[in-house]
Amino acid sequence: MSNQEIISEALNLPLADRLFIVNKLVESFNPMNVELEKKWLDEVHKRKKLLKSGEIKTLSYQKFFSEN
Repeated sequence: MSNQEIISEALNLPLADRLFIVNKLVESFNPMNVELEKKWLDEVHKRKKLLKSGEIKTLSYQKFFSEN
């Protein structure tokens, strides 16, 4: 199967399937670093906990960009 045939077939897939394929292709250029991914996930959970507890507040993008 040629590249053009693969692309034609892929373009006929449902959106969710095309997104899955795109994601896999992008990941192939920059394989996930499991250790780094775990650190990011830990950070996300930490920030979520801080937000829920009220220890930190969010800032709208309008306010952020007007202040910086």
